[in-house]
Amino acid sequence: MTTKQTDKMAIEAGRCLQKAVREELQKKALLGQYVIISRNGKACRVSAKQALKMAGVK
Repeated sequence: MTTKQTDKMAIEAGRCLQKAVREELQKKALLGQYVIISRNGKACRVSAKQALKMAGVK
């Protein structure tokens, strides 16, 4: 496998992970649930709706 192929696979894997996280945040926001995120290296509980806004997802 060449470096170019590996880079392409890594980019696709990153996109796949972003999509999965976005979908999960959207589900949790609809249910009114909270998520745990890292802020300044510390765990912080925020609403999923707020996390979506922070991520810039509409």
